[in-house]
Amino acid sequence: MKSSKWLLLVFSLILVLSGCGDKGATSKDGRIEISFINGFTGGDGAYMKEITNGFNESQDKYRIVESQEKEHYTKFKSGNYDLVVIHGNNLETYRLDGLITDVESLYEKAGINESDFHQAGIDLAKLDGKLYGFPLDIHPLTMFYNKELVAEAPQTYEDLKQLNTDLQAESKDLYALGVPSSGLVEFYMLMIASQNGIDLKDGDSLNFAQPEFADALMTFHDMVWEDKISPANLGLDGEFKAFMKEAESGTSVQTAVALTGPWYYGAAKEKYGDQLGIAPIPQIGNQQAAYGNAHLISLSEKVKDEEKLAGIAEFMKYMFTPDNLIHWAEGGQAPVHLSTIEKIKSEPEKYEIAFQNEKQFDNYVKPPQVYQYGEQIRYMNEKVFSQLVTKKDLTKEQLMKELETATKQAKQIVETKPE
Repeated sequence: MKSSKWLLLVFSLILVLSGCGDKGATSKDGRIEISFINGFTGGDGAYMKEITNGFNESQDKYRIVESQEKEHYTKFKSGNYDLVVIHGNNLETYRLDGLITDVESLYEKAGINESDFHQAGIDLAKLDGKLYGFPLDIHPLTMFYNKELVAEAPQTYEDLKQLNTDLQAESKDLYALGVPSSGLVEFYMLMIASQNGIDLKDGDSLNFAQPEFADALMTFHDMVWEDKISPANLGLDGEFKAFMKEAESGTSVQTAVALTGPWYYGAAKEKYGDQLGIAPIPQIGNQQAAYGNAHLISLSEKVKDEEKLAGIAEFMKYMFTPDNLIHWAEGGQAPVHLSTIEKIKSEPEKYEIAFQNEKQFDNYVKPPQVYQYGEQIRYMNEKVFSQLVTKKDLTKEQLMKELETATKQAKQIVETKPE
């Protein structure tokens, strides 16, 4: 009798184990469940929910189970998720770590073509000739301006200097723009590199120790200490706080322009209303170029089940339809899907931030695709950039020494790259 019970237990365990793995899990109503994790924990989360909920209501075969997590990268690595949103600067790392797989077959299943997207989006999604994601949006550095202080968006560095002269004549607390000491400094550094035609990628690592890059970075030092179009010693997210006139350390400075992240649109619009202007960033360097990050939807390398893959293809087909993806533009994002861009252009006032940021796509320069990009640039973010806006007597020679240290640390990170 005991042996029969043991046999039954073993047989039951085998059945349970055989049901584990990639085989599509089903919900109580028989739908195949597809787990989708992202980091949209701010205001943008509700707009992605519009898309996922819409898909779930549009058919009865599949269900997207969406998780919006602050530490979504960590949870993706340790969990069992099918789809993940990856920033453009992390795509190469996740590919090399074997966490995601190419999605060319999913494009075919979904009836989606590369030509459906702006080329900048495809360039982001493609590594070594293969597609590793569906490009969702590009979020470049964006210019907000206060129409009460500036009639038209400045387009050049000279425009900013003239604006500053006019504002300073009105009040010593008014400046053209603010340069932060921390926060979006990576965007500032890559933007000025792009606008001066400087490629920081050197093989598998980032090479900051370039005299041309030092010269470009000193532009921000001059903004603060020479031309004085920015207040000195602005702290974390100082470019936006000064624009919003949020007093810090007893100061009451205000800027007319903010070069900042599009995700601040909601707060800026709430404060300034119709007086808020939005435009592509000005040309500060030698050429017009825009830098920013991006979101892509990638497929976990664990997904092998054909039914689940078919469901993911249906979800992508649904998402990359203008009437559905337009929800993402409603949240202030700038989709790279061409037919959705056309819908945005037909109602520019309704989708004003997406409309203005789309203008930067043709001049967009993507993040360097290197392993552990965030770690390679960490020293620059945490130690170097702040010196430009806090050290009046900083010289190019001193800056070069710091750039050499940053480059050395970047090369050390490369040594951890998988073979």
